[in-house]
Amino acid sequence: METLFCILLLISLVCLLAGVIKPHLILFFLKGARTRKKAVLIFGALSILFFTLFGLITELPNSLKTEPEKKISPTGEEKFLETFQRKSSSREELPEESKKCQSGAAPCNMSIGEVAKTELLQLVPWTDGAVSLSIPFDWNVFTGGECATKSILARDPSSELKQVFYFSQAGPVYTSQEQKTRDYSYMKMGGYNITWLKSPVVNPLTAENYLMNFSDLALTGFFQQAFPRVPIMTNVKIISSQEVSNKPAYATDAKLIRAEFKQNNKSGEGYFYIATADMQIGLGYGMVFIGVTAPRGLLDLITPSLKKSLDSYAVNQDYVNTCINANNKAAAGALKAGKILSETSDTIMDVWENKLESEQRMSEKQSDAILGFSRLYNPDTDEVYEITPEFYDYYQAHDDEFEMNYLESLPDDKWNHTPLNGAEHIR
Repeated sequence: METLFCILLLISLVCLLAGVIKPHLILFFLKGARTRKKAVLIFGALSILFFTLFGLITELPNSLKTEPEKKISPTGEEKFLETFQRKSSSREELPEESKKCQSGAAPCNMSIGEVAKTELLQLVPWTDGAVSLSIPFDWNVFTGGECATKSILARDPSSELKQVFYFSQAGPVYTSQEQKTRDYSYMKMGGYNITWLKSPVVNPLTAENYLMNFSDLALTGFFQQAFPRVPIMTNVKIISSQEVSNKPAYATDAKLIRAEFKQNNKSGEGYFYIATADMQIGLGYGMVFIGVTAPRGLLDLITPSLKKSLDSYAVNQDYVNTCINANNKAAAGALKAGKILSETSDTIMDVWENKLESEQRMSEKQSDAILGFSRLYNPDTDEVYEITPEFYDYYQAHDDEFEMNYLESLPDDKWNHTPLNGAEHIR
């Protein structure tokens, strides 16, 4: 069609030029008298024909399209690999900002754990002469108690939920309602004042129950007098708890707990190491109560920094000697405090890393589900291949069509492997 238009255009051009240069050649074909009117008509028609054909040929590439060649539809393995390649191509078509983020060295492509470990809070040394601790810059420190009950709290003045604390022998609490009733009756009959009478009943005295009742203990008059800055954590919701391997011999229960709570009507979350001891007289203590907290959603980002803070806790030897002279039992507690905090910080980090690894696997699974991808595992090479759900279903039913007919569903502990393009590697 294009060739025909070109030929007609060429003929009209030749006739038009011939008519202009030698008009008698064109007028020769006219019958009758060769009048001016006829000449104008013939040349006008040739001009219109020429420019019409010229316009058509100019627009021809946009208006005339040849019919596309028909492709043979792939089947079986080829069909699914082709589908996967199309999805992989579309997945790589990221916004410009995303490409910059991926190619650059900025922390935008880092995991929460990597950011938390590299973007640490600036720590500065602090001491009151008895104990020393490295704390985040500009944080306030509060202390209370002596020797075995020496306790410390470091807190961000601009965000009170960012805090790390260590309370020793915090209590007592009641372990039976009967003992609390007996103490009340004793006071009513004129007995001496029992300062802990308003302490809560925590039965059984587990680490979880102690945490959930700690706000009632902290609000008692004797505790407020000893440590007025104690955090009042209410509406405690236990997220997870686990036994600790280094449970002290004196402890009735010892666990590391992750929990959400409210403090001054603000939502927070934290890791808590609690070792309780039932004294078998209707009373018990939180022998060790360590907490690392933050506003809800920020805990995982601040934990590595506060772990370093806990690691730095140390007791001055002169202070220990003073405690020894006063009470050997108290001195033993003071000496062990640094070791307890260091071991606790290691346990917190283990739980923290396991949590992030689990969440990373869940995030990868959800991301693949949204994007329409799945994964297969090669046990021979320890490689992970990204594929489409369609190919996964086809492979399960037709693995005998593939040389690599031994691939497995991805195990939970392999989700941290970087996936390879299944279309390229699966044979």
